[in-house]
Amino acid sequence: MKKIVILLFAVISAVSCSKDDEQTPTPDPVANNALKVFNKTSGLEIKDGDVINFNSISSQGAANELKFYFKNTSAAPINTKVKFISFSGVPDTSYLSICIGAQCLSSILPGNSYPGNSEPIITVPANGIIGDIESYKIFNTTTPVAPATKIDYVFEAYQYDVNGNPVGNKVRFTYRYQ
Repeated sequence: MKKIVILLFAVISAVSCSKDDEQTPTPDPVANNALKVFNKTSGLEIKDGDVINFNSISSQGAANELKFYFKNTSAAPINTKVKFISFSGVPDTSYLSICIGAQCLSSILPGNSYPGNSEPIITVPANGIIGDIESYKIFNTTTPVAPATKIDYVFEAYQYDVNGNPVGNKVRFTYRYQ
């Protein structure tokens, strides 16, 4: 009886471990430093900690606009968002706007990421860029409130996975009017 049970177990094990079983693919790892952000006007990379200065609040001639685009240096597509971290020098953000493509948002709030969850995803193709044709920009149309002598808006571009969790590198930068 023991021999029959052992033989039966061996046959079931052999059949269940067939090579025909479909293998679950291993997801592509996200490159830690795949996300790059570039100033569209100057062509320079915006690096973590950078401060980009503006001295105009005029919307004419786009002198107050930080136009930017995303670059992906990995072999897999990445999703990205821009998070508004903080502001100083003004009582609120009613004169601040961010545009992601055709959608421009005003009075954005610290702690929120753009585009929002109900808005189209920004997917940067593998070894590609996005935002070079579309209008990705941040702009301010007010002056500091005394005693402040400058306005700082801090943003953070980041990658995220299919569950919405941040992954990979982040690029935190400051849009400054002075």
